[in-house]
Amino acid sequence: MHTHKFDEMLILVVIIVLDLALGTFPFGSNFSNIGGFTSGFLLGFVILTRRQHHWLNLNKSNTSQKQESYQYALRIISFVLLSVGLVGGGVLFFKGVDLNDYCSWCHYITCAPPSCKPGYISCEDYQIGNKLNVTCLNNGISGIFSLSNRNPDEQAEELCYRLCGK
Repeated sequence: MHTHKFDEMLILVVIIVLDLALGTFPFGSNFSNIGGFTSGFLLGFVILTRRQHHWLNLNKSNTSQKQESYQYALRIISFVLLSVGLVGGGVLFFKGVDLNDYCSWCHYITCAPPSCKPGYISCEDYQIGNKLNVTCLNNGISGIFSLSNRNPDEQAEELCYRLCGK
């Protein structure tokens, strides 16, 4: 079915690496990338499993039964893992469980090197007239503030610390 298997696999690996790299940027999440990849991989076994007809026609021995039972076993195992993962993840999500409380190194999966430092804060701000809109990128809290006669950059930094809770 695929004539250039190495090229196609190389393209998939490059896409996976790019997805994981983009997941380290602010507002990105490698947990969603990993979850989507795992779900897609398991769904591929559940939905796209089919017998290899050209193989069955070449060998009329009982290898076809082994092929079928192997595929059915993969389909069942994948379906069970996918169901447990989706139901378990949904229950944890709706209960508000933060798995970072149970995993000390998991925060490194979704951060780029400068933002991995403890206490590092990052804000995005823009000015419209005498109003300054500041958003803390660590927690997503934002606010609009009136500017005084001081330096706007100093005010933005001060407001950033206030919004991020530092």
